Amino acid sequence: MAGDLLGTMADDLGIPRMHGEEDTSFVCRVSYSALRFWMQAFCLDDGFGGSYGISRPTIARKSAAWLRNLAGPYPDILEWYEHGAGMRRNLSDIARLLTDVSDLLETDNGLYRCTARHTVPLGTRSSLLLGLTDPTNLTSTGVPPMSGMMRLTGLTGEVPSLSAASINGTTRHRPSKRKAVITPTEDERYIAIDLSRPPSVSIQASRFNLLTWPVSSVDDASHRLARAEYGLTLMQLLESEGYAIVTR
Repeated sequence: MAGDLLGTMADDLGIPRMHGEEDTSFVCRVSYSALRFWMQAFCLDDGFGGSYGISRPTIARKSAAWLRNLAGPYPDILEWYEHGAGMRRNLSDIARLLTDVSDLLETDNGLYRCTARHTVPLGTRSSLLLGLTDPTNLTSTGVPPMSGMMRLTGLTGEVPSLSAASINGTTRHRPSKRKAVITPTEDERYIAIDLSRPPSVSIQASRFNLLTWPVSSVDDASHRLARAEYGLTLMQLLESEGYAIVTR
């Protein structure tokens, strides 16, 4: 990969390339995961050590500038972020998702600050790791790998493993007009999740979106990719939003 910059980023974030994955797809996934930490850094760079905060349009503007600098040999990634409402709006929506899950904090003045490192329980078996975190310190500490922009950590030990092979052929049906089809990929480290309709706006939907990668574009809410280890947690999040789970 040109200049090894993105390869280094992927190593720092602990994101392996899928078997046969094209350059553009890999660059989009890595940059999407890295954006969370850049948005945190932009909030800290407010001239007051992060105690004052910056506006959401400023977060989007600085993020767009970072992506344009990154694009270089992979200009197609800009189209991935521009899709639909445009890059600034899409990046602003990501900042909103991070605020929904308390990774960022909106102040009374409408500015955004980075929160301190903390966890939020997801059910009884895992927690979402949030706030200011150095991702390079996590890849060797037993914390499960990043999926999308986030990591989970076990409340009492490691997050239960759910490989793509182990979900193949299982069914978790319940009456619903919404379906979530979970399919193992050729790379056993990843699963594909296809939703019959995008999730409604909710805290659980924000958590799901941040624990997965969009596929065709940054605003692709119906087709997602995730680490296989997080399959069980993602199923539970989707079921809480009224999806019938179908696995293949």
